[in-house]
Amino acid sequence: MGEVAPTRTTGRLRVGSSRPKRSGAPWRDLPERYGSWRAAHDRFRRWAEDGTLQSAARKLQGELDAEGYIDWEQLGADSTTIRASRSAAGGPTDDKKGTEPAEKTAE
Repeated sequence: MGEVAPTRTTGRLRVGSSRPKRSGAPWRDLPERYGSWRAAHDRFRRWAEDGTLQSAARKLQGELDAEGYIDWEQLGADSTTIRASRSAAGGPTDDKKGTEPAEKTAE
């Protein structure tokens, strides 16, 4: 979902596809039609902190649910966890030396 931004002329909230929250795109690449990137960033940060974005998302979700666009039967959460191999974390693979456990010596 894009950001929610008020238009200067009407003060209404407008949902735009200006920049996804975690896209990695720099704010300076924001299209000029959305105004100053600094003002957009400040507004986004302020709305994220004061709950405006959360409120807008909840309102939109409520409207979509009331119109039957949300199928709650399809909603789910997967809490499956899988242990990663040592090499996934940068550790040695079986091809590298030092992967075998040290032999125990009789004392």
